[in-house]
Amino acid sequence: MSAPRFLFYDCFNTSVKLIQRSVLSGLLCLLVTTIAEAGAIVEVQTSLGTFYLEIDEESAPLTGGNFLNYVRSGRYNNTFIHGAIGGSLIRGGGYTFANCAEGPQRIELDDPIPLEDTGLSNLDGTIAALRPASDINGATSEWFINLGADTGLDTQDGGYAVFGRVLGDGLNIVRNISLANLVRLGFFLETPTTNYFQSSVNCQQFSRDNLILVLMAVVNEDSLAATASYDAVNELLEVNVDLGGDGFIRVPFAVSVSDDQTIISARLESAVDLHQPVPNMASYDAISGRLTLPSIGIDGEIRFRNIVFELSDATSATFLLRSIEQ
Repeated sequence: MSAPRFLFYDCFNTSVKLIQRSVLSGLLCLLVTTIAEAGAIVEVQTSLGTFYLEIDEESAPLTGGNFLNYVRSGRYNNTFIHGAIGGSLIRGGGYTFANCAEGPQRIELDDPIPLEDTGLSNLDGTIAALRPASDINGATSEWFINLGADTGLDTQDGGYAVFGRVLGDGLNIVRNISLANLVRLGFFLETPTTNYFQSSVNCQQFSRDNLILVLMAVVNEDSLAATASYDAVNELLEVNVDLGGDGFIRVPFAVSVSDDQTIISARLESAVDLHQPVPNMASYDAISGRLTLPSIGIDGEIRFRNIVFELSDATSATFLLRSIEQ
């Protein structure tokens, strides 16, 4: 296992909150799976690398569904990142480019969608629908990805609807795109480029290959994909975890229930690297030491939401159950 994984494990440090005994017993008696709260995984290939998006179809069925319609129809393929603010955001999803003579060309659009109250905030790594500032119901194909929290966008010009997030170490690629050399291209003032170092477009030297091109595809949309599954025979909880910059892993946890607490201990020697994300992964916050599962279902039905474990012992990688919602 790579060194970053061990650095992640060493970050565990937390406190505990007790949960009702009846809830804890249910976790051991039945097969436990985490049912989809989010949705499809989209692979985004760019000229500077590949990253993945998770689309929150539960919180943003309209806005997320609109984005996925463009992905599935192939209309995002061969578009380019048409805007960037260094270190703050990137914009895309609207235009293709063949040559200087033709300039940027709009992709085929569906009807605009109304502004959706998704309840999601414009935080670091989120993707939101871009629209004209003067038309709150004018979103079509364009999107932007936040680098850093910009919660002012939740209300600015009526608000910009967030519908997903970048997974794993993908923000490194997004950040590199935002810091690329910017040029004025047609009516775009700040278009990021690759292998081009002038501030304006010289059509004798500039080509489509200097743009940061995009290909998108839905790679996993299993709406019932499990974040965690419980092996009753071996008393192990297998959890898929998004480690942010350290990628994706599947970790088995030994489960122990007493009268007043539930404890899970990571079997780090059995952890497996995942080559790409799966839907509805658990997330780990190295600063707080919290491991968060979106929801738990029993017999295929969601019974509990927002399950939070916190690490109490770094040496043994032991978590205590802190909170759960019915």
